[in-house]
Amino acid sequence: MAFIEVKNVEIKGVATCVPKQIKVAKEMPYFTEVEADNFTNVTGVVSSHVAPADMTLSDLCQAAAEKLLAESGWERDSIDLVMFVSTSRDFYICPNTSNILQDKLGLRKECIALDLPFACSGYIYGLSVAGMIMQSGQLRRALLLVGEMTSKNQSHLDKTVWSLHGDAGSATLLEYNPEAKHPMQFNLGGDGSGWEAIICREMGVRNMTTEESLKYKKYEEGVERNATQCSMDGMSVFSFAITRPGQCIKGLCEHFEFDLTNVDYLLIHQANKMIDEKIRHKLKLGPEQVPYSMTYYGNTSSCTIPITMTSQVREQLSAKENELVMCGFGSGLSWGAAHIFTDKIICLSVIEI
Repeated sequence: MAFIEVKNVEIKGVATCVPKQIKVAKEMPYFTEVEADNFTNVTGVVSSHVAPADMTLSDLCQAAAEKLLAESGWERDSIDLVMFVSTSRDFYICPNTSNILQDKLGLRKECIALDLPFACSGYIYGLSVAGMIMQSGQLRRALLLVGEMTSKNQSHLDKTVWSLHGDAGSATLLEYNPEAKHPMQFNLGGDGSGWEAIICREMGVRNMTTEESLKYKKYEEGVERNATQCSMDGMSVFSFAITRPGQCIKGLCEHFEFDLTNVDYLLIHQANKMIDEKIRHKLKLGPEQVPYSMTYYGNTSSCTIPITMTSQVREQLSAKENELVMCGFGSGLSWGAAHIFTDKIICLSVIEI
């Protein structure tokens, strides 16, 4: 485990954006009515949002950022860092999507632009990396853009992933404050031996995409995909998800010596409801402390934490100081937890475009 404390950096605002188009779990062609009900009972997902062919994740993040900047009154020339955290980059190899967004958002050319290719743990890693860069005070304001457009790399004929996931992007404002009362505290980790658990096998430079890569293969009833699309080893992911995140959160509490039961909210990655409920019970937290956004947004990968903030606890985050624990976990395998205080932040309702 890697324990990190970041001083003098605060979250000032959060916005999220989803496509208007909706996919409904019970309408999936590979589900009978009974199977659809069982799917929703286990995962908690009724529907999610899916992007049209001409939309990318950067479009969602840009829309969230534009709205958030307008609400905050921040001058664009005051932003020193823009960071894009996702595997859904506009171009898989180059250029960095953060550079494209730096231009589209009208940020100054002296603004540092960075990409981090994380999926479900991405929001925690993004906060930690941006925070570490900023804490000396040489950079004073940052725009963290996090999300995923899983519809671009998943097969709609694969019931193991398509029904569960949704598309969403987010923007978070971070600011250096030498008088900040509380540090941001992190516990990060990874296990590369599990790299095959969640993977797009022929979408990169080790296994280059070929004509053969694009041919669909039927693996079982209701599971068809090609080699460029995401596959998931369900049993390995389930075993990882019900053990490692809880251990990570407990380690965070023990190392930084705070009582988890006293926090206002545990904002946990919305993997699926069965997994998250197992984690909640192990941590002995009440249901009012663990809000869920997966019902109508699905698993939006690295965007599940910010979209839970904006869709479920927006009024509370806007009105008062809150003590939060956040936890993300997924492909890599990677995981991370954070202990963060927020105080009357700008927290916008979910935007649809």
